[in-house]
Amino acid sequence: MKMILVPKFSRLAFRSLAVAFISSLAGISNAGEIRTFHSFDGKPLKASFEGMTGDTVTLKRDDGKWFDLPLNKLSGDDQAYISQLAKLAGLETKKLNAAAGHNITNGQRFTERKAEELAAQLKIPAESKTNYGCSWRLYAAYTKGYLLFGAMPYSVALHSGEDGHASSISIVYANKGDFGSTAGFGADHFKSGSTATPSTLTEAMDLDAETVTKSLSSVLGEGKIQRYGEGKTRRKISRWDWNGHSFLLSQQDNEYVSLAIVPSENADAGGRTALVKDGDVKKRLLESIVKSPNGDVFITQIPMVDQGPKGYCVPATFERAMRTMGLDADMYLLAMVGQSQAQGGTSPTLLIENVKHQVLSKGRRIKEEQLKTLRIRDVKRYIDEGTPLMWTLCSMETYNDIANKNTDERKKITDWTAFATQLATAHEDVTKSGKPEENRHICMIIGYNEATQELAVSDSWGARYEIRWVPVAVADWASTGYIFSILP
Repeated sequence: MKMILVPKFSRLAFRSLAVAFISSLAGISNAGEIRTFHSFDGKPLKASFEGMTGDTVTLKRDDGKWFDLPLNKLSGDDQAYISQLAKLAGLETKKLNAAAGHNITNGQRFTERKAEELAAQLKIPAESKTNYGCSWRLYAAYTKGYLLFGAMPYSVALHSGEDGHASSISIVYANKGDFGSTAGFGADHFKSGSTATPSTLTEAMDLDAETVTKSLSSVLGEGKIQRYGEGKTRRKISRWDWNGHSFLLSQQDNEYVSLAIVPSENADAGGRTALVKDGDVKKRLLESIVKSPNGDVFITQIPMVDQGPKGYCVPATFERAMRTMGLDADMYLLAMVGQSQAQGGTSPTLLIENVKHQVLSKGRRIKEEQLKTLRIRDVKRYIDEGTPLMWTLCSMETYNDIANKNTDERKKITDWTAFATQLATAHEDVTKSGKPEENRHICMIIGYNEATQELAVSDSWGARYEIRWVPVAVADWASTGYIFSILP
């Protein structure tokens, strides 16, 4: 988001991620069926085979408890039974990768695979790296011939936990934000346009959903229907399970088609995520604060989310804030519940109202303030606790030029006192002009420098915009007066 990217599960819970070959081996064997196993000394155990990593077998007892044991602890007949299932699963691995068009699995349980290696296989560039997890994201419309499960995804995002193992993949196909967009990346998304119509979007969504369904069903059989998600993001999905992975296909009318790949434990829980304790969040927030000799105070360990070539600044910024506070989030889902328009335009207040239950249920709270004048003292108390602020402004070309040039100039400064004096009057022609009303935007305030009277801001436009320094007078000129925060 970040970094706390995804819900964490206990080691016991991870065992249930090997939801074993039930779909992939259907009709071939009795995988997943309760049977009586015997230990090498003859003791019976009613359980189902749920997967195998190396020589370690995962079984689920008939009372629902999961456990691992060495293969050689079972009887000879059971070892032969399991070895046959494992061999068949190897064939399914090849079929699934062929259907995906990439080596999306190597037979390992999902959470035991190194995310960096998976990102390389899927050709997804790095997006964000913090002490608490990483993310990778690809906007595939700009990569010639890129397909996943037979259809072109507009966005592929992979997340890992702090252990470096894959934790989730979000693949978004035809959707109202990206489909037909003629906008650019970063600040160029304000020059937006679209060739999409409701009918062409619906046709594209139907085709993508049909294509992905056929690809998965050809290997894993027919998917099952369930409800998934929390609060306003709860929705009907089609689910396929394979060796600890759950493939969740969602089609929301006039919104998007997406395929999420998550640990099966998460799918079993209906998408309800684990609670991250307030104490753990507060500790991480405080540890993320950097105080430099020149007076800079700023927050690190905030996940980057690149909104891409569309006007999703509000959903992307909220995803970053939510993930920083230990809340799972996805900008496409947030765009849906926030009723974002096709080319952007989301009311932060409406989005807050629609995610409030999700935030409150995890022990967090939302705060909204209106500021007549943007001053360092208004943001200082939040930054000093490691809490980033979401801030509304008009992101004009003049504002961005000043932010870019000022940030570049800071890299050469040796006399910060002289620099502060220079900044005090540097942009009076701008700050004394009329306030802008175009290019409505939201970004994060993540730091300040009282001596130089600057704010550190972070836009959801990729690594280049992770931190920029803006004179507070210029920020106040661009400000539309609202700050939002998610607090532990």
